[in-house]
Amino acid sequence: MKTLVIDQMPQLPFQVSEAINQLRINLGFCGSQIKTIMITSSVPNEGKSFLTIQLWKRMAEVGTPVLLLDCDFRNSEMRRKYGIRSTDGGKLLGAAHCLAGQAQLEDVIYSTNIPQGYMIPVASTIANPTILLESPRFARMLEDCAGRFGCVLVDTPPLGSVADGLNIARYCDGSVLVVRCGSTPRRLVHNSVQLLGRTGKPLLGVALNRANAGGGAGGYYYRYYGGSYDHTHDTNGKEGGK
Repeated sequence: MKTLVIDQMPQLPFQVSEAINQLRINLGFCGSQIKTIMITSSVPNEGKSFLTIQLWKRMAEVGTPVLLLDCDFRNSEMRRKYGIRSTDGGKLLGAAHCLAGQAQLEDVIYSTNIPQGYMIPVASTIANPTILLESPRFARMLEDCAGRFGCVLVDTPPLGSVADGLNIARYCDGSVLVVRCGSTPRRLVHNSVQLLGRTGKPLLGVALNRANAGGGAGGYYYRYYGGSYDHTHDTNGKEGGK
């Protein structure tokens, strides 16, 4: 198995790290049948990719073999933002290669410098991945990944931008919706919840991001929705992004 190195993983304040850990624990309460979890948002810059990679890291640190599947084919920022690179300098393969029949699943799964943390990256952007996401290959890929790992976190484009997230949600066990506090209009959040409800898969929680509940630099806030779960983080307003 080839290896990726993450050079720019930020160190989180204690309170933020603990909030991410609470999120991990709460997701565990959803049951062992919840293995593939889609993390999305309504619009860009709500912090979904930040939340995804930090949750992935925390799960791996406690010994869960966890796969981060980057499905933001049109505009993924993970490689650039977190300095993700291949150790051998060879051509990077991603989920699109597998879905297009150009590579086997084993070829696109990478180990990382985070023990128990594995990734399927976006190797290059794709203008219109709809055909790939709606093919039977995608459902089989998710099923195979769920059989290999304790958890699969799927990072997707925002729901309000393109239909990719809804296509992906149909094949996941549940979703987490990231909402940026004080920024995302309620009508967009309500619309996203309704859209996810049409997929027939549960909304596991709504993560309120960049909320400061207690003041100070490391404030965070989390609450439960529908008895499922939730969490958020804040890092002086500097982290987050997509």
